[in-house]
Amino acid sequence: MNPSSGIHQLVGEELNIVAFVMDYVEFHFNGPVLRVFVNPTDDIDGASWTFPQASSRDRLCQLIGKTVGAVSAVEDVAIELSFTDGARLRIPLDRSSRAGPEAAHFQSERYNSPDLTVW
Repeated sequence: MNPSSGIHQLVGEELNIVAFVMDYVEFHFNGPVLRVFVNPTDDIDGASWTFPQASSRDRLCQLIGKTVGAVSAVEDVAIELSFTDGARLRIPLDRSSRAGPEAAHFQSERYNSPDLTVW
C-alpha cells in the first residue's frame, strides 16, 4: 500500500482548525489531523506565502472553512492539498526542508481503527 494513500480521504473534507504548536503546525479536518514539521506554503488568490514568513499565520488561517477538492502526495517530494475555491496548501517532504527526521504525520481514526502515516 502506498504510504500516501490514507491522506486521500481528505477529499471533500472541510479544514476546521489551524493550530500553531511551538515548532509545528496542525491542520484539522473533522477528525483527521495533518501535522506538519516543515514550513508549509499556501497559495491563495495567486499569492504564495511560506510559514513562518510575516503574515503567514493569517494566510494559513484563511484556509479555515475551505473544502479539499484534491490531494496530491508524492513520497519524498511534497503533499499538496487543492481546495475547491482554487487555494492550495503545499507541504515539502524533501530532506533539505526538514529540521528533523520527519516532515509530516497524517492521523485519522476513520473506520474504527487508528491510522498514522509518517513522511
